Amino acid sequence: MKDLFMTIEQLRAWLRDWVAQTTGVSPEEIQDSKPLENYGLSSRDAVVLSGELENLLGTRLDATVAYEYPTIELLADRLLNAPVAQPEEHAAQIEHGTDVAVIGLSGRFPGAKNALEFWSMLAESRAGTGPLPMGRWSEYSADPVMSEKIAQQNTDGGYIEDIASFDAEFFGLSPLEAANMDPQQRILLELVWEALENAGVPANELRGTQTGVYMGSTNNDYGMLIGADSAEMHPYALTGISSAVVANRISYALDFRGPSINVDTACSSSLVAVNQAMKDLRTGSADVALAGGVNILAAPHASTAFSELGVTSPTSAIHAFSDDADGIVRADAAGVLVLKRLEDAEADGDDILAVIKGSAVNSDGHSNGLTAPNPEAQEDVLRRAYADAGVNPQDVDYVEAHGTGTILGDPIEASALGRVLGAGRGVDTPILLGSAKTNIGHSESAAGVVGLIKVIQAMRNDVIPANINYSAPNRYIDFEAEHLEVVEDPREWPEYSGRKIAGVSGFGFGGTNAHVVLTDYRGTSAEREPQLSTETVALPVSGLLPSRRARAAALLADFIEAEKPALVDVARTVARRNHSRSRAVVMASSTEEAVKRLRQVAEGKVSVGIAAADSPQEPGPVFVYSGFGSQHRKMAKDMVALSPQFKARLEELDAIVDFESGWSILGIVNDDAQTYDTETAQVAITAIQIALTDLFASFGVRPAGVMGMSMGEIAAAYAAGGISAEDAMVIACHRARLMGEGEASLSDAEQGAMAVVELSAEDIAALDGNIEPAVYTGPGMTTVGGPRQEVLDLVEKLDGEGKFARALNVKAAGHTSAVDPILGELHAAIAGMEAKPLHTPLFSSVDKGEVYRPGTTVHDEDYWLRMTRHSVYLQDATEAAFNAGHTQLVEISPNPVALMGLMSTAFAVGKADAQLLYALKRKIDPTESLLDLLSKLYVTGMPVDFGAVFGSGARVEAPYTQFNRQRFWTNARPSAGVSRLPGARVNLPEGKVAFSTNADQAPSALAIVEAAAEAVKPGARIIATEEHVDLPPRGEITTVVSQSIGGMSVAVYAVRGAQTELLAEGFASALDLGAAPIPGVADVPEGSSEPAATEEVDAVRWDPTEETVEERLALIVSESMGYDVSDLPRELPLIDLGLDSLMGMRIKNRVENDFQIPPLQVQALRDASLADVIAMVEEAVAGGSVDTSEIATEDTPAPEEDEPSQGVGVAPRDASERMVFGTWATFSGKAAAGVTSALPEVSDEVATQIAERLTERAGIEVTAQQVHEAESLETLADLVREGLETEVEGNIRVLREAEGPAVFMFHPAGGTTAVYQPLTRRLPEDVAVYGVERIEGSLEERAEAYIEDILHYARGRKVVLGGWSFGGALAYEVAYQLHQRTQRGQASVDMAFIALLDTTQPSHPAPDTPEETRARWERYAAFAKKTYGLDFEPPYEMLETMGEDALMTMLAEFLATTNASEHGLAAGVLEHQRASFVDNQILAKIDFHRWADVTVPVLLFRSERMHDGAIELEPRYAEIDPDGGWGVIVKDLEIVQLQGDHLAVPDEPAIGIVGKHMDEWIEEKIRGGQADNR
Repeated sequence: MKDLFMTIEQLRAWLRDWVAQTTGVSPEEIQDSKPLENYGLSSRDAVVLSGELENLLGTRLDATVAYEYPTIELLADRLLNAPVAQPEEHAAQIEHGTDVAVIGLSGRFPGAKNALEFWSMLAESRAGTGPLPMGRWSEYSADPVMSEKIAQQNTDGGYIEDIASFDAEFFGLSPLEAANMDPQQRILLELVWEALENAGVPANELRGTQTGVYMGSTNNDYGMLIGADSAEMHPYALTGISSAVVANRISYALDFRGPSINVDTACSSSLVAVNQAMKDLRTGSADVALAGGVNILAAPHASTAFSELGVTSPTSAIHAFSDDADGIVRADAAGVLVLKRLEDAEADGDDILAVIKGSAVNSDGHSNGLTAPNPEAQEDVLRRAYADAGVNPQDVDYVEAHGTGTILGDPIEASALGRVLGAGRGVDTPILLGSAKTNIGHSESAAGVVGLIKVIQAMRNDVIPANINYSAPNRYIDFEAEHLEVVEDPREWPEYSGRKIAGVSGFGFGGTNAHVVLTDYRGTSAEREPQLSTETVALPVSGLLPSRRARAAALLADFIEAEKPALVDVARTVARRNHSRSRAVVMASSTEEAVKRLRQVAEGKVSVGIAAADSPQEPGPVFVYSGFGSQHRKMAKDMVALSPQFKARLEELDAIVDFESGWSILGIVNDDAQTYDTETAQVAITAIQIALTDLFASFGVRPAGVMGMSMGEIAAAYAAGGISAEDAMVIACHRARLMGEGEASLSDAEQGAMAVVELSAEDIAALDGNIEPAVYTGPGMTTVGGPRQEVLDLVEKLDGEGKFARALNVKAAGHTSAVDPILGELHAAIAGMEAKPLHTPLFSSVDKGEVYRPGTTVHDEDYWLRMTRHSVYLQDATEAAFNAGHTQLVEISPNPVALMGLMSTAFAVGKADAQLLYALKRKIDPTESLLDLLSKLYVTGMPVDFGAVFGSGARVEAPYTQFNRQRFWTNARPSAGVSRLPGARVNLPEGKVAFSTNADQAPSALAIVEAAAEAVKPGARIIATEEHVDLPPRGEITTVVSQSIGGMSVAVYAVRGAQTELLAEGFASALDLGAAPIPGVADVPEGSSEPAATEEVDAVRWDPTEETVEERLALIVSESMGYDVSDLPRELPLIDLGLDSLMGMRIKNRVENDFQIPPLQVQALRDASLADVIAMVEEAVAGGSVDTSEIATEDTPAPEEDEPSQGVGVAPRDASERMVFGTWATFSGKAAAGVTSALPEVSDEVATQIAERLTERAGIEVTAQQVHEAESLETLADLVREGLETEVEGNIRVLREAEGPAVFMFHPAGGTTAVYQPLTRRLPEDVAVYGVERIEGSLEERAEAYIEDILHYARGRKVVLGGWSFGGALAYEVAYQLHQRTQRGQASVDMAFIALLDTTQPSHPAPDTPEETRARWERYAAFAKKTYGLDFEPPYEMLETMGEDALMTMLAEFLATTNASEHGLAAGVLEHQRASFVDNQILAKIDFHRWADVTVPVLLFRSERMHDGAIELEPRYAEIDPDGGWGVIVKDLEIVQLQGDHLAVPDEPAIGIVGKHMDEWIEEKIRGGQADNR
């Protein structure tokens, strides 16, 4: 009872006093119209107030009454007057909308990697929450303020184990972009894919469709992390951390064209996303919707703040609706649902997991504070949701509540549920309550979809999981009065109304409320009958790359072998998976057969019952409708029995035949006593062709073009859209009838004949008599007709001449003048038929060489008269199809009769690789032939619906896509409190600077190094650092900076009394990027930044304290060009010493790396001498500028006319010739034209200097007289060769001899193995490294020649084979031949692994056609002209008539007779270009499948891209698969990504990473240890 003696004013006064006592605010300051929250009243205070009001007024009150009526004025009025009526009347007017089906789902949760594991967690009443995982938020370790908060505050939560790993390659993203993408975007990409697989909706079939994406996401933790470190803020982060792009990224990646919306309403985001998706499905804005949400705690700010505010549960658990509720626990989570309109899902035969009946969204409006809940609004959203759903609230069984486990939030939610859903219920039908938050924590923007997934799983398992962490009912909730009950233990779903009904709530802290209503599915989806036998099935597997396809095949084989499911169930399942670009199909009739063939696909093999191709083929197949002659007695009989659809279509067509001709096709089919004649066979063939065409269309198979042969033109016209099926059958009936009647009317003497003869059209025209051409089938296959005896005589004559000739079993000569008598009646019979515009190209065999395009109308009466009377130009039609790019021709007939002619034409026009296929064949099971055809069409890109083939039925949990995840994470490292570094500054003598600071002011010693370098020289870049000892927690730190040429050395010391200890040291480049540009050094674009190092390896850098610029540069140039350092002339242009494009790029890359200077211009290197380059680099490292006016800017001038010709230049070929060549150039001041060229006269002084130098270097005496007498450098090289201990013995260059493991590195294209010297330095000292040098010959011949050398140097050791570029192919071929030797029991070696340094093939290799070959040589000639000014016009006639091998021989002769000096070139340049061209052509044409039997592990190093020069010569290298093409044959393949292009691979810094990984593999696979990071 209310206190009737208390007035409104008295109650207001009592409330003012109570608020004043509770909050400490003076009663005079408290106004009745202001929210109580303004005076500091907490949610717990509001609950206490309701209890005291109950005592004061003697009446039962909701614990939330003070929150519902937030001012003293409203509260007093509510307590003493009747409560305001609930706004039910407008909600009841809302109409129930279209139901939406959930057909697929996926998720990732704390403690559960997928939805299946999540259900296990729920069913077993387990929690997925726990302490902060190791490494989470470690980026903030350098921020002392945040580090302290993380250590002190409660950071327990629900954490997904791995949020950094992602399969970037799968979604076409570069590593750099992936690292700059919010993990929320990455996780949703993978989950969308998984959800579509779960739904059985192939992602590729949704491309370009009205598929909407609706995702809820709120936090931007990753954006905060990246934004806190401007040095790591890459432009990719603009989209990578944008919340708008969360949904847009999915739509872009998968080409979805429907709405793409990110929803941020905080904790209700994912439910609001589902609500929006439902609206768009109902209005037709979307046909398929992907809805869900994500929440990833990638930064600590919100978690530590919640903990500081006391919002976080001190017990680290959410106790929803429990009396010990004490706060929230934050959580990661993500989930995605696949939605369709219910009627669409049923029609498509989808598995329907649940039905969403309705939903609603509203706002709290102006409640008791921005983040305060509004009970009235919660009630309103519930009423609206159930009105939208058309569901009586009393029928609801269970509510997945928002349930955050807070003292006020839970009672407010429970009160609203009781008022809307509890009214009218009995004691035995309470509303059951629970919340997944008790299991995994509060996943905020993902919480709604997590709740939906929980409810859907519960419905399907008929169990409601327990609401864990529940101790006793919340004392502020009257569960009995509200008709509520918390699910304390798992229980069977009650189904109060006879079906399962549930609601899911979500309330955003900004006031957006959402509720979704769903039920179980009790309907029936549409059934599809199998169209072929299910005893044999087709199992499609696919992947982005062959390696992924192989993995999918292996996983499916494992599944089938382990689970032994019905194969047809597996076939239905995999038919509804994504169909990617690299495809294979396995046909199988038993588990054993399926497993065997899938394993063959996994191994990269193709055999019987397997179709495979690596990329879609354009422009698709041409259907060839052949003519009379394909009939046989049992045609269509098997198909009628197998395929209900084929049978139904044939029955429709048969009704037309019965009406037009008075007989039945099916009557003949079903009566074995009947047989076909001329009339019935032609009509039946046409009907079968039309029925097959329609059956294929139901499988998703439609031709890209059609072609008819004789009467086959009728069905071809139907397939092209030119006539209706009814008109096609009428034409077939009357044409066949007239031909049959004409044939029957002929006497024996009048009968004609036809024969296939090996004659051309010209030969036939020259024949005497009445023989006429009828069908031009193909080259050497012409069908002629005429009087019977004349035709038989011709056959006999040709047979006698040894030419092909065969008479056909016919009584009339079709397509000749013999059919003239029937043409008039035929015209009358078909007059008035409607010709329609084509929708598919028609390659006409009626009108010679004509191709009729879509939109053209051609099939009038005259066309059919020409088709009947004129010759059939099948050869011309076939050639037109090939010219249009088609390489698949499919004969549509009861039995193939046109394939031989098609094949003959294919060979004649150079299309020997064309696929000539058929649909049906006599005596072959139609299931077998049709599945074989569908498989071959599928792997070349045709969207075959194998699901339609096998019909409706059970599906299985076949393996989903296995992502190849790698870690992608930003290098951003926020920091705070280090602005005082490096400390107080003191300038010392000799330009040194010292700083003093305290240890507790710095996060690390290396941070002090960076700060000191920046303080002395702003903009300085740290090149190398080393930390010797950890920074102590406190004490004085002294830093000393010493400046030198090109930079400064920094040393950091800890001061302990009179002693100091070196903590860290580093070297910084003092290059001033703002100074005037340095000639020869390219400008650095403004805003550019160095990419982060791929891995931590010791940098190889020039140290000015250890060597001069000249010493390091001489080493770089000598290693790149193959000279000994002492043999390098300093003053001659490098191009005179044989500098080619590859050498130039290697020198450029190494100089930039070792000296840490901006990019050099390659042209400056080409025109400069070693001395010029030394000066250029010295100025660059010092930050100055240099006058390069003395550096040559033109090619070396040609000899004066009065100078004697020096003859043809031959490049130095070995170490002896290079030494002599360099020595001559050094002392004579001019390079010789070549080692075989005539030498000019030199003075006695110069001859003596040369002789002394050669004597010193070779260790044998060489006299000045011998120098004078030498006609060429070759003569001098022969003198010193015996004495010079050459580094190359036979085919092997000993880069380092040692007794440890042996590494054999094969030469790159056109180069020497000197390129591997930097790698040798990177491998351990006890590893022997041998270079395998170039010889001429094919790949197989070279490898065979190398085998004995390798056996000799291996000395029984386990070896590594490797190579850069072409060298990798050589290594693999040697491995293959060694494997074969082992198989044959011959001497071999034990191979540990193969190291491939960017050995790749283009994604789409160049076709081996005359046109491509000519284009390749044109590019080569243009490159030679542009790069070297060399005019070389390839003789294209020779190329066309004699082939590429002959042209290569001619090129070798050209080089042997061309004076390179005439072009300002060294002969080595031309020889390198020739050898490179030869080697690269071998590499481009290799079929990797040849090596499939090699089982050695492979370590593949991949550059970011091919270099520009290679792309210029072969543009297809612009696109290379991430696995370089190796995934299809290599099982044990590890890929290591390197920075830079292809030419950067053998030099620093990339080679450091190569060496690191090779060392780890040597340790693991040879020494038997376990290397780091493996």
